[in-house]
Amino acid sequence: MLVVMTRVVVLLVVVSGVVLSFDPAGYRWAGAAGIGAVLLLALLRVRSVLRRRSQRRSVEGLRRLPPHDFEQEVGRWLKREGWRVEQRGGTGDGGIDLLATRGRETLAVQCKRYAESATVTAAQVRDLYGAAVASGSTRAALVTTGRISRAAMAWAEELPAGLRMHLVDSEAVGRFATGQWRLGA
Repeated sequence: MLVVMTRVVVLLVVVSGVVLSFDPAGYRWAGAAGIGAVLLLALLRVRSVLRRRSQRRSVEGLRRLPPHDFEQEVGRWLKREGWRVEQRGGTGDGGIDLLATRGRETLAVQCKRYAESATVTAAQVRDLYGAAVASGSTRAALVTTGRISRAAMAWAEELPAGLRMHLVDSEAVGRFATGQWRLGA
């Protein structure tokens, strides 16, 4: 679809440019109108991209994304930190939405795009921990636009040395989205 639209826009620019330059039969206005239409389309596209970018930098905007798009956005943040990211989310993902590698580290990530009042439970953190251990990961992160329950935080804090668990709640997600927070060295 994008390729077809790009070809149509290029064709419109070329035809409009020719008409504007050579003025066959007094149709210079049509060339100017065509160039104007292309400029208007380009402006609308830039506006749309900027709106989406700003939406993805606020917690409220992230909550409005479909779950798959939220996972992709978290993957982009990890890439910004130097991780190589494989998206695995969906049915049969084994409890891991993203599997990221950097050097000798492997990070298993579960993304939860939740409403403000929704809470990640200790059971969900335990499930991620099990999936991360089973995948051979050295770290795990649960990233949510909601809250993390006290029981989940307590369970993660009591883990023995070994696999490191990161719990990223809505407050940290907002800073992660804008590059003001990192997942930790």
